[in-house]
Amino acid sequence: MERDVCCLLEFDLNVVEFVEQPVTIHYVDQGKARRYTPDFLARYATGKLPQLVEVKYAADLLARQEEFAARFQAARQYAQAQGWEFSIWTEVEIKTQYLKNAKFLLRFRASTLVVRPEYRQLLLDVVGQLGRTTPAEILLVAFESPDRQAELLPVLWHLVSTNQLGCNLSEPLTMSSPLWTLHN
Repeated sequence: MERDVCCLLEFDLNVVEFVEQPVTIHYVDQGKARRYTPDFLARYATGKLPQLVEVKYAADLLARQEEFAARFQAARQYAQAQGWEFSIWTEVEIKTQYLKNAKFLLRFRASTLVVRPEYRQLLLDVVGQLGRTTPAEILLVAFESPDRQAELLPVLWHLVSTNQLGCNLSEPLTMSSPLWTLHN
């Protein structure tokens, strides 16, 4: 599940950096000295406090609630002292349609993808003219030729992955997914 969290953090354009196993927290539980290392620290560009994140399966949290209580309390106190938040992510928050879409779209954000500026502008212009539309309609309006449409498709997904076109990422991405312009 940690790999999926890395994908979600990498995909989030507000995350400026994330670190795996960022700190070890020392605390005392039932008179014994203990150590705990949370899974991630994510720092955000604006509007959100850094987040110290623990990743656990929901069933494990429930079954080992008492064991985790002191550990998580120590993490909350540590995070608060740093001006951070502490949160626990389970498969409920991680294994979502949003994750599937993030995994799909990340490859279109890659630095190896060559985005021709004229194609980028063409697609943004078409969406600007059509308003709320779909990938299939955008490609059809941009070019009649299926070969040329195929050239545009990676550019279209790049625009979605870089937040230049909006869509509902909690729904499956298809050629019928609603898309809209985010910037003028």
